[in-house]
Amino acid sequence: MIIIGERLNSSRRTVRFALEKMDEDFLIKEALDQVKAGAQYLDLNVSALPEREIELLKWAIPLIQSQINVPLAIDSPNPHALAIGLAFHRGRPILNSLTFEKERWNLTIPLIKDYKPLIIALCLDESGLPPSPEKTLELAQKIIDGLEKEGIDPHDVFLDPLVRPLGVNFKAGSLFLESLRLIKRQLPGLKTVAGISNISFGLPHRSLLNRTLLTLAVEAGLDAAIFDPCDGEMLAAVRAAQAISGQDRNLKNFLKYIRDNKPKKSN
Repeated sequence: MIIIGERLNSSRRTVRFALEKMDEDFLIKEALDQVKAGAQYLDLNVSALPEREIELLKWAIPLIQSQINVPLAIDSPNPHALAIGLAFHRGRPILNSLTFEKERWNLTIPLIKDYKPLIIALCLDESGLPPSPEKTLELAQKIIDGLEKEGIDPHDVFLDPLVRPLGVNFKAGSLFLESLRLIKRQLPGLKTVAGISNISFGLPHRSLLNRTLLTLAVEAGLDAAIFDPCDGEMLAAVRAAQAISGQDRNLKNFLKYIRDNKPKKSN
């Protein structure tokens, strides 16, 4: 399981406020806390400030990379902002995200060819959110076929079956999990990713919902997840789920987690 830290997102009020002030200390602390908690990538999204997005990417990426040694996922719906983010990033980042929407596809593919990042590809086109697991799989296949046609290695791609808010559709969790299982079965060898906290948007006890979905997704074969690594219960859920589903040989990761975190005994 590749852990992508979600906390550097301008949709969070505290992050947006820090970005508006260009608060270096806040951003560095958020980055360091996530890496210390186990994040292997940090998602950086400043798109909630669209008029300053490019300016802020030019400032934030070198700042964060001066303090941490993990790559970033440059997260924006704007291909022009993605271009700036990729240009300013040191090392190989993740491009978050590509979709099968024609205009966005045509603007993003040249960036992928130029910078060769890893890619998060949303199973999404002009028709909107796919209504079924079968439609999600169809879009995933079109994306992979399109990338191969462009000479881009599909093994650099993380397919995102899209987690939707449970508060909007009570079947959002099952739709995601069924889509994930279908992709893993029909497109073996390809990687998957999900923005876990989308499931709990607008609901109480968000951490409980998030870690429950994450546990189910681990068993279903999810390869990478975007979540808050500073929520210790999330990482605990990952390690336990990997152990129970047979993905943790000799329980190496689970036992290391227990040693490192020394949880209190429970009855």
